[in-house]
Amino acid sequence: MIDFKDEDAEKLATFTGLSLKDILQIKQNIFKKYGGTVQNAFHLFETERNNIIPTKISSLDNLLKGGLYPGHIYEICGLSASGKTQLCFAIATNVALEPHNCVRYIDTKRDFCGSRIEQILVQKGCSKQVINETMERIKVCSIYNLHQLFKVLRWLTVNLREESERCRTRTIIIDCLPAIIFQLPRCYRPITAALNHLANICHSITKEFNLSIISVNLITQWNEEGPSTSSNENCSEVTPTLGKYWTHVPNTRLLLEKVRPGSRKLSIWKSSQVEEKLSCNLRISDSGILCC
Repeated sequence: MIDFKDEDAEKLATFTGLSLKDILQIKQNIFKKYGGTVQNAFHLFETERNNIIPTKISSLDNLLKGGLYPGHIYEICGLSASGKTQLCFAIATNVALEPHNCVRYIDTKRDFCGSRIEQILVQKGCSKQVINETMERIKVCSIYNLHQLFKVLRWLTVNLREESERCRTRTIIIDCLPAIIFQLPRCYRPITAALNHLANICHSITKEFNLSIISVNLITQWNEEGPSTSSNENCSEVTPTLGKYWTHVPNTRLLLEKVRPGSRKLSIWKSSQVEEKLSCNLRISDSGILCC
């Protein structure tokens, strides 16, 4: 197709036997269908600003300059039991509390806890009706492998086009990616290709539908003896578990660390949007995630 577009129109007419007018019309149709569209920078800025979704966790919103930005992929990293899923529950609940917001929660560990969402809402003093309506706006899908994740994301690209502005998806949470990536055999060579395909789908969804995606990842700590997934003061390097390729996929990566029981430190690990190494303290409670 690219060769056809770049080739001289008169040469194509001679080679194909089509008229010059037909050749030019075909090229124009290709441009319309596959070419990029020119958009006003101010319009894009307004669209982004109007679609920022606050997490309603004030210290996190301050770190992110207002909340979750449309078109962005966020990643929450941390050791096991550091509170990543609890943070996802809190964000999903707070976003879905708004009547016009819907959250898609893709559960790879199959441990989504509806009673925990209800507990958070009860502690916030919500009525039974508000609790039911909020929980209905959190759409949960449990998956078992990477193939099912691709299937769900492809389904979403169709389903999201049919949503109305009265209630549309604002964020997609994938909790968590290593749970399905690690199912692949170690000798599975196309893993980078699979991650590349996943990154392309995620970026496409965030851009087309003006929403954000939150993925959950583990971290690996390296010491002289090799990698470790447990807390170790002698570790000299901490890296995201999914490897070097995925390191550059999220726009903003957050590091969640356990300080003491119930208390967590959340840091900007890497970001193309906000200042890195900023942090805040959070507390896990019956009401969800609270600021310290």
